[in-house]
Amino acid sequence: MAYSTGSDTIAQMLADIVQDLVPYTLDKTLLTNQAIVSRQINVEGQGGSQIRIPVATIPTDAADVAEGGSIIAAANSNLTPIAANIVFQKRGVGSDVTQESVEDGLYDQIVGSTLDRLSGTLATASDIAGFVKMKADFTNNDGVTGANADFKQSFVFSPSGVAMGQARSPSVNHWFNPNKDVHEFRATVRNGFATLGTPANDVGRTIKSRKLGGTQAAANVEALATSVANLREDSALVGLDGNYVAVIDSGYELDLNKQLSQAGSTTIGALSDVGNNALRNAIFSILAGCTLYRSNLLPFAD
Repeated sequence: MAYSTGSDTIAQMLADIVQDLVPYTLDKTLLTNQAIVSRQINVEGQGGSQIRIPVATIPTDAADVAEGGSIIAAANSNLTPIAANIVFQKRGVGSDVTQESVEDGLYDQIVGSTLDRLSGTLATASDIAGFVKMKADFTNNDGVTGANADFKQSFVFSPSGVAMGQARSPSVNHWFNPNKDVHEFRATVRNGFATLGTPANDVGRTIKSRKLGGTQAAANVEALATSVANLREDSALVGLDGNYVAVIDSGYELDLNKQLSQAGSTTIGALSDVGNNALRNAIFSILAGCTLYRSNLLPFAD
């Protein structure tokens, strides 16, 4: 089959990338999933470098009010909101496609490869930014202790406790560099994250767990249960599925699977349904009141 490699092909390539960059990027970005971060705010074209979100402490009590008395004076001073700010940051990535690649490669392969590079890098940058914000704000550790360099940070949080704002959807520009005979694609997105607790630990917790292959103490299911108990104690809201969100790294996933399936034991006794599933598939989706997601982008504890 013959493939055109002229200017019409490059124009179509750019059109295809522009069309598919947004869905590709959203599909690869964990934190744009509304089951994980339910507060997604898009302010494209509205100006400004940040969003201010009013955040009020969850009320824990009410007061008796005398007939004709002031209600606000009696009970509601703890509802005065403060502001959580989402500051927008531009994230960018470039991909250069040589004219020889266009001439020698199949069209679908070139478009697919370029899309993967652009969308994958934008998604990675966005997720890392969100996890860095969580690490800075969620400071209570329900996991193990030890030298920070040997541990990763996993997070358990309310899906209503984190917000993501977007001032620019994933977009791409293209130009041809005649000096290098290269088609240059540049993709950008502008977004930011904020935690919405007063304090932040009321809506999110950290679990310090050993990195994959580490020899330090292993965090276990009890750490997840402890995080959930603390969030419930602080009246943090659960998601539509009735659970909190847990984003864990591959090392913690391994340690949980080993505990649940009793891997390493000289004998394996009768297991629970969760343990059986962990032994068969090394996959569990709901555990100790959390819906679990895995990410390789979680930060080290240091």
